[in-house]
Amino acid sequence: MLVVGGNQDTHNGFVSPEHSPQRPSADQMQGSQYRILLVDDDQRTRQLVQDILEKHTDVRIVGQAGDGKEAVAMAIAHKPDVILMDIGLPSLDGVEATHCIKKACPQTVIICLTGHFSPSKYSAMRTAGAAAFVCKNQVLAIHETIMYALGQWTTWE
Repeated sequence: MLVVGGNQDTHNGFVSPEHSPQRPSADQMQGSQYRILLVDDDQRTRQLVQDILEKHTDVRIVGQAGDGKEAVAMAIAHKPDVILMDIGLPSLDGVEATHCIKKACPQTVIICLTGHFSPSKYSAMRTAGAAAFVCKNQVLAIHETIMYALGQWTTWE
């Protein structure tokens, strides 16, 4: 299940551009690679997502984190364009990690990646700043989800 949209600070389901003034325009991003950080406590899941994304020339994996604290540190260090964020993480859960990352790196698009959809998880991640929500059983469509989420940001410039 892919869910995009959701709260009072959105425009067509995504956080409004006022919350992301540093987001590059479509012209600036054209021809370059989107930098992706993978965050999941399961190394096999991270490897699967990496294997799927490595087939696309417009994205590049800049790091992987296995817990929320590591995710925050790597986000600050690498300033990725997109973070694929699991909810159930040790040390700091995905909701809190998303909240911390959006404070430190407001231009980063965070896509929640979870094994089980629930309205409460969706609401918590949206409130924390996630732009989209995708279940792991839909991971084969993750590249399209990333491009859609990024397209919403870049077309508003």
